[in-house]
Amino acid sequence: MPVTIRTLAEPDELILFDHARALAFGHPLRRSVKPGATMELDRMHVAYEGGQAVGTAAAASFDLSLPGGSQTPCGGIRWVSTLPTHRRRGVLSTMVSHQLEEFHERGETVAVLWASQAAVYSRYGFGLATTSVDSTLIPRAPFLPGIVHDSVHYVHAMADDGLATKTLAPLYAQMRTRRPGLVSRNTGWWHHLTSDPATQWVVHEGPEGIDGYLGYQTEAEGWSDSGPSHRLHVVELLATTARAEASLWRFALDFDLTSTVIAKRRPTDDALPWMLADIRQAQRTVRDGLWLRIVDLAAALTARSRQFPPDTELRIRVTDELCPWNAGTWSLGPGSCARATGRPDLTVDTADLAACYLGADRWSALAQAGRVTEHTAGALGRLAAALGSSRAPWAITWF
Repeated sequence: MPVTIRTLAEPDELILFDHARALAFGHPLRRSVKPGATMELDRMHVAYEGGQAVGTAAAASFDLSLPGGSQTPCGGIRWVSTLPTHRRRGVLSTMVSHQLEEFHERGETVAVLWASQAAVYSRYGFGLATTSVDSTLIPRAPFLPGIVHDSVHYVHAMADDGLATKTLAPLYAQMRTRRPGLVSRNTGWWHHLTSDPATQWVVHEGPEGIDGYLGYQTEAEGWSDSGPSHRLHVVELLATTARAEASLWRFALDFDLTSTVIAKRRPTDDALPWMLADIRQAQRTVRDGLWLRIVDLAAALTARSRQFPPDTELRIRVTDELCPWNAGTWSLGPGSCARATGRPDLTVDTADLAACYLGADRWSALAQAGRVTEHTAGALGRLAAALGSSRAPWAITWF
């Protein structure tokens, strides 16, 4: 029986959406998807088969930061689910195809998502564009001599008085010009982030104003014979200066009554381990982060090409079964990406190109794995240099 996709028309239909999503993820059947500023009703879809709701998918509208400080329109895929009774029947494939076509029509050059199962989305052309580090830290771990830090102070009632948009948002926007992989946040997303009363916020002020902030939560783990064993969870820590970053980490590490400090989804080039006198006092685990899919290859690579070295001249052949408008040979140069003819310098699948789109240095590994074919000697190195980034891509906004 064919699968059809219908867009939600009114907030009352959220109950149907949420019921199907809860069944798919094995969650309690209670209303957890509620009307809010981060939810776009016209981007929420339900898949039907024979009149039964069998799957869900939604999207959020973002701009995605790119190496060099530019950005590109982006669709953030979220709440994708298929009922356990209807898996492996093409429901997910139908929903993904529907969303990619919608993104293409809206002018969104790329799609991104956080994958509940990492093996699912590569077959739809998604590549692992960011990785992150989960760190477990020993409280009061000392810094190396010479690491300068000073005091921070609390910012209260973030969600109620608009301080999020006045205090945190400008710093985050500044960080987006320095770090690829960060998505834009409107007022609704800031309210969503700062409305949890369990999260406390502190900021660091430098000579020119606030240059760093930390959101954290504490988790009571009880008391042992040696004292309290609470945990401090770093929700988000951003800083635009070394002094601010060191000061915020020092605050987190020196927090009283804690036995463990946990910081998840940190960048792979995080400065913290290099501040510590003993690097082993930060136990680090790398995990996958944001998965990216190129929706409009010409527009996506044109956005990246503005930072290409002036002597860049490459022809790449891209394979893309799901979005055939992307397939073929393309000529790349500073500020341009256009259809081309003739022999390509290399061949790459769209998923592997997506994995490198935000500047992650994966080209040598992909070639070693046999996933990139170089037809012209040195072409791989030139493409890696053109698409590279001085900062590791990093994603922190969960959607």
